[in-house]
Amino acid sequence: MCERISTAGISADSLKTHFDIDSEFPFTLSYNVVPTLQIPAIIEQNNSRKLEPFRWGLIPHWVKDKNIIATAFNARAETLTQKPLFRDSIKSKRCLVLASGYYEWQKQGGKKQPYYIYRADKRPLAFAGLWDVWEDMITGEAIESCTIITVAATQQMKQIHARMPVVLESEIYDTWLDPEFNETDVLQDLLIAPKEDVLEMHPVSSYVSNLRNDGEECIERL
Repeated sequence: MCERISTAGISADSLKTHFDIDSEFPFTLSYNVVPTLQIPAIIEQNNSRKLEPFRWGLIPHWVKDKNIIATAFNARAETLTQKPLFRDSIKSKRCLVLASGYYEWQKQGGKKQPYYIYRADKRPLAFAGLWDVWEDMITGEAIESCTIITVAATQQMKQIHARMPVVLESEIYDTWLDPEFNETDVLQDLLIAPKEDVLEMHPVSSYVSNLRNDGEECIERL
């Protein structure tokens, strides 16, 4: 599960260094981003990588009412080719969703303890994602949206939650982003949990649990 991320630590330099992109931010930096808000993602079009803001929560192009899709902010890697919501996007509309970290809550008795999870090397996280464009046939409104793909958690992360987002490494980017590559069996083989030493985590204050709260207090170690 991944339903809360931070983008506050992403810099223009890190985008250029790690993703071959030199771009100003077209999105708001925040320590506490929830589904339905905009999140940054990289897509490939015309042999060029583009950084664009996407609504978090996939709205497939074929739905008539954009409001009927409420929970497509995550997609299970195991069923991408089976679920109507995702089986078109996995073929040609794949993206890297960028984050400086994400949050997960561990049940401890009658309460939930939030944890902040991030790369040990402090690089931006590149989550495997899918995207699509929905258009209103009457008004012409167009919404670009995306979802983050999840897999079974590593031994390290299982103590907090059974699932986690897929974190892709740089050697996978070209294949994952290539819209011409549509061998879904190969693509699904790329969707695995990261090695145990890739991510670190620490407990944070329940301050982050309030959707309205933002700021560095969200990620400060308890």
